[in-house]
Amino acid sequence: MKKHILSLLLIIFIITGCSPKTDVPLATIAPTDTEKIEKPSSEPISQNEEPIRYAMLAPDREVNIWSLFDEDGASYENYVLQGQRYPRLYQLAPPNNELSPLLADGFSSAFEQEGEFFTSTIKLLPDQNWDDGSPLSAEDVVFTVNTALYFELGLNWADFYNKEKLHHVEALDALTIKYYFTSPPSAGDWQHGALIGVFAPKDYWQPKIEKAAVLLPKPEDDLLMEEYQIQINALHAEAEIIYEYMQTLKEKSTEYRGQNQLLIDRQFRRDSFKKKLELAQREKREKYAAARAALYALDNSKEPRFFAAPENISTFPSYGEVLKSLKEGRSDFILLQDGLSLYADDLSYLSVLNPESELKLISNRRNDIRFLAFNHQKALFQDVALRRAFACLMDSTYFANEKRHEGVAPALGWIHPENIGWHTSVISPPCAGMDANARLAEAARILQKAGYVWAQEPSPNQAGSGLRLPSGEEFPSITILTSQHPDNSYAALYITEIASQLGIPVEEKIIPHDDLLFAVYGGGDYDLAIVGWSLSLYPDYLCDFFAAENPYFYSNPAIDAKCAELAITSDIIRSKQLFFEIEVLLWDDIPAVPLYSSQIFEAYRNISLPFENYLGGFAPTLYSVPDFE
Repeated sequence: MKKHILSLLLIIFIITGCSPKTDVPLATIAPTDTEKIEKPSSEPISQNEEPIRYAMLAPDREVNIWSLFDEDGASYENYVLQGQRYPRLYQLAPPNNELSPLLADGFSSAFEQEGEFFTSTIKLLPDQNWDDGSPLSAEDVVFTVNTALYFELGLNWADFYNKEKLHHVEALDALTIKYYFTSPPSAGDWQHGALIGVFAPKDYWQPKIEKAAVLLPKPEDDLLMEEYQIQINALHAEAEIIYEYMQTLKEKSTEYRGQNQLLIDRQFRRDSFKKKLELAQREKREKYAAARAALYALDNSKEPRFFAAPENISTFPSYGEVLKSLKEGRSDFILLQDGLSLYADDLSYLSVLNPESELKLISNRRNDIRFLAFNHQKALFQDVALRRAFACLMDSTYFANEKRHEGVAPALGWIHPENIGWHTSVISPPCAGMDANARLAEAARILQKAGYVWAQEPSPNQAGSGLRLPSGEEFPSITILTSQHPDNSYAALYITEIASQLGIPVEEKIIPHDDLLFAVYGGGDYDLAIVGWSLSLYPDYLCDFFAAENPYFYSNPAIDAKCAELAITSDIIRSKQLFFEIEVLLWDDIPAVPLYSSQIFEAYRNISLPFENYLGGFAPTLYSVPDFE
């Protein structure tokens, strides 16, 4: 489930993810009963006396399951209307997103090594049927998983079924599924990946996908590319040997000229095979693209479903119509991916939330983070004392509550406290609990201890000046890059103000979003930058951010070791401990400084919410309608 940040940068600014939470290793949980699972009912739910009426934008088009969970442009509205039709072995139970059996009869077996594979089995509940009366079996799960792997489907499919580790799945009998991993799966690959993946009816889809499957690359294509690579490696090795031998010869001798001709021949042939390999690789990509396009285009109009489509959702052509339905009492909850954005150009829609209205407004932290990134390629920011001084100066609570008037939520760590399943305890940031004057004094003390000196030391009444590095050089002027988003630009201005009080010359520079991406993740030409990503509930993003080969060029062998262990353990308790230890290391070494999260605002009426706070908001974090029961 791990997302490789650098490969996504040209496509998307924030990482997307959907990850469940569980508290104990799966093998230690007792099985549930084997009664037939109850499907959603249209009867009024117990907590809210009347059926809840939802309103949302109408999707542009309907997509089939293969496109829905891949990258072919399926929208949030598609997820709401179609996502809940498909069964899963396990479901997420809000508000803690606890992993619990849905169609699985209890939990999986412990992993065992069988030859080159690591395997585990799961039993299905008996007597389950698709809505056309056909039996739901292990073959349906196996067919779906192997199809996703075979077509190398991306995005959600790749999160569910990680082709880097999950090799294939088999049906041992009608109710038993066996998973084969090429290496020990992490909790992200297993509890937060394969176990929550959707699946489809094999009997309907298998004959349909045959036409798409013939477009896929053939095994002989891979064999040919392997042969090209063998030839490239062999010719490269020969060229190196020839070159080394040439260094022992007189440059104008007959033997030297002969060896030079051999060298040119080996290099020419090597380059020829390289071109053939590049062509074959391009053709392979094109074949996969054509096969996936054919898969996305398959008709699903008569596809058997497991859950019925929701009947209590009204769709509208515009945001204005959706909000109007809420204002006029025709709906109780609106399903908008971004909620009521406080940064919309037109704020007139907020007039529906007047004091006399029965409408209510709720805000929640989005599961995202904005943070100050240091460029660790530059020697200046390789000094932990300087990074700690910045972290000490920056009071994220003050920024959120005073500078942004509670329009954002302070980030007090790398795992948000609302992420109940993975937030283990509060780890105090540097200078926590201090006021601005105390923070300034402590930041100055940190720098003085490391050898920095001022011509005029900073104080609450006078900014520091003439700051010099421990080497005696003048502290250089540095720039903090940010995008044009209001919160980001306010954060950059706040940092320049407090840094200047310490005597650090910082200039804020607002640049286009794409330029910011390239500066930080492409060219590496920056000092400081405010960047942001959305986060998965399973916090392996810590390893994406700060383990080996991270995009900020930060190095910490202790974090590398813990992330390496996380990659091969599906033990939830051990994973929690490792993430906690990583957070401790991050607050000690300060490779970056968390600043804030954005918030999502949602409006509702006639509903008793089952809980007040839900990380990410009620509407956008789910694949279907919220469960307010």
